[in-house]
Amino acid sequence: MSTVNYSLKHKGVRLIDARDAWIIGKNGSRRLNPKYHIIGKIDTRMPNMIVTASDKRKPRYKGNTYDLNRTAKAQIVDHFYNDNGKRNKKTVAYFGIEKGTK
Repeated sequence: MSTVNYSLKHKGVRLIDARDAWIIGKNGSRRLNPKYHIIGKIDTRMPNMIVTASDKRKPRYKGNTYDLNRTAKAQIVDHFYNDNGKRNKKTVAYFGIEKGTK
């Protein structure tokens, strides 16, 4: 049983681009954007797995994409493929909730 059993429509979970999920601090180090509560990360090297994303901890298995609903799968396809059905250069995306919204 997978732990990724949320509904993207009801809880506000959306697919976030890697450029929006990471920010660069004053000293040049990268950290996760505090504007979002990051739930998981999907990478094209492991396309059917969702792993946790954190600044300090190692990634852990969170679930697989088979348990996601149709909306989430459509967001994944829209993110990693262009309008012609060809792969773009994006390799990582994050599932997250924008803080301040419920």
